[in-house]
Amino acid sequence: MKFARAIVPLILLATAARAQQSPAPWLKETFKSAKLGDDRTIYVATPANYNGTTQRYPVLVLLDANDEPQWTAAVANVAFLSNRGAIPDLIVVGVTNGKDRTHDLTPAATGSTAKTFPTAGGAHAFTDFIVDEVLPRVRSHYRALPSTILAGHSFGGLFALDVAATRPGAFVGIVAMSPSLWWNDSTPARDYATAIAKLPATTRLFATSGELEPPIDVTTKIFAARLDSIKPPSLAFAYHYYPGDSHGLTPQPSLIDGLQFVFAPIALTRSPMTALGPHPDSAGIVKAIAETEDGYVRAARSLGLPDKFPELQMNNYGYGVLQAYKMPNVAVWIFRKNVQSYPDSPNVYDSLGDGLLAAGDSTAARAQFRMARDVAVRQGKPASEDTLKKLAALEHPTAVQAGKAKP
Repeated sequence: MKFARAIVPLILLATAARAQQSPAPWLKETFKSAKLGDDRTIYVATPANYNGTTQRYPVLVLLDANDEPQWTAAVANVAFLSNRGAIPDLIVVGVTNGKDRTHDLTPAATGSTAKTFPTAGGAHAFTDFIVDEVLPRVRSHYRALPSTILAGHSFGGLFALDVAATRPGAFVGIVAMSPSLWWNDSTPARDYATAIAKLPATTRLFATSGELEPPIDVTTKIFAARLDSIKPPSLAFAYHYYPGDSHGLTPQPSLIDGLQFVFAPIALTRSPMTALGPHPDSAGIVKAIAETEDGYVRAARSLGLPDKFPELQMNNYGYGVLQAYKMPNVAVWIFRKNVQSYPDSPNVYDSLGDGLLAAGDSTAARAQFRMARDVAVRQGKPASEDTLKKLAALEHPTAVQAGKAKP
């Protein structure tokens, strides 16, 4: 019976928190890179419910993962956003720096930049490493979808824009956080914008800068203004400015806002379900469910994601209708939709049992609680204690009441 704990009158079910779970610890993997010729280390953080499902997840690749506070905050913020329904659950892959971060993250240097950074220029090889080695490794070891987002800060932001300009289609989303566009006498600010505007619009691009990082703020605004002026209508691009933020502070808000932008097409925080008034009729709820599903399917396909509506979100809608609107029959209809979509999930049967119980059909409810138990057992998992308690109360009500009466 996984559902949002907080239900409020205007059905903010799409934004309600799911049952709290501790984030899974990340794994550390070190392997020999054929592309780079040395050992490289990545971190992999899976969603909290990863081991309890067979679901596949989109991937976020985050650069500079050896910056421990930034990496830890990123993993926590991804968990928070997904818990609130703002983004889907993600596998987060942290790519740590090698012996020469500047070399790995920068394109070829020219002019005064070449004199200051003589080892620069390894960005394209590092892109090959991520695209051709890291991602295939992650997809072979974890239940990862092809849909992947790249996020980088500072030189990492410069790198992310270089990837957007030179490797179209490699990532469905790019989050360039305070990109070092002062590189090569600021020429990338215009050159990248020009190149990105000419490419097929297959990537959602988000760039940021802060007030207290003048060289980056100025050049990022130049980049954003030029791209806005020449981009085709089909290109999804947004720029965000953070007043009062220094270079070291922009990564956290940038990643939060950037991920929400990338996944905005499938976000359910402004779905037809959230627009329901305080006293909708059953026809209005059914219509809102259908429109929400249709919109989600179209958006998911555009991001290369599975187009099946999320189980827990539909579950939330069912419990919202049950608790906030007191419509058990409509809730039962919603829960049955989830059973049809996720027949291998014990949770959907448990939720349907709750709906049937609220509708006064204890016989049918008992059958669903049994299904929840049996599906879990067939999968080699323990049945939910909550399910077993409800089942016992229906099968042996006298014994349960006697047990409660004991001192």
